[in-house]
Formats: sequence, C-alpha cells, structure tokens
Amino acid sequence: MVKVMNLTNSPYDLQGKEGVIRLPAMGEAEGDFQDDYLALLEASMAVRIIDPLDHDHDGKKGGSKAPDESAELTKLRADYHEIVGKKAYHGWDAAELQEKIDAKLAE
Repeated sequence: MVKVMNLTNSPYDLQGKEGVIRLPAMGEAEGDFQDDYLALLEASMAVRIIDPLDHDHDGKKGGSKAPDESAELTKLRADYHEIVGKKAYHGWDAAELQEKIDAKLAE
C-alpha cells in the first residue's frame, strides 16, 4: 500500500490495481498501484507519494533517527568532544560513549 497526497485543490481519480481510487482535493488516499503508474505519479507535481518505508518523512526510504538519538546522546557527544578534543564516532551509542568518557577521565 502506498499513500498519495494531493497537493492541489482538485480531486483526482487514480488507477489502482483493483480499480479507481478517489484522491480528494488537498487530501490523501492509499492504494496498490502498478509500478509504471506509480512512477508517473512520482513525476507529477500535483501529488506526493508518501512511502511507507520513509519513516522520518524526508523523502528517502528508511533512515529514521535511531531511538537512542536523544538529548542524552547529544550531551554525551558534546562531553566527549570537550574531554577528548575530537568528535565522537557517530556509530557509538550512549553506553559506549559514557565508557570512553569515563576511561579518558580515569587517565
């Protein structure tokens, strides 16, 4: 299922795999579409495809921020930079960052 958002003030009838899907003016509709028809919709300036795999709605599949991307992790990264003098590796989680900070402080 793909969600389509209408960016205009006119309703559209979309061709779904199982028949016509009504896309209301400035509204949204979900449906299954043929790949070639979906490519045409993606090229249109009148609608926007909302990919179910685009979790952070930035137009790219996947890639939503990790659940631990929080204020705590941001603070730990800043602390690491201040203590070590280098930016923290982006793949380290909060526990790993805290270990490295503690190790550096213990020196």
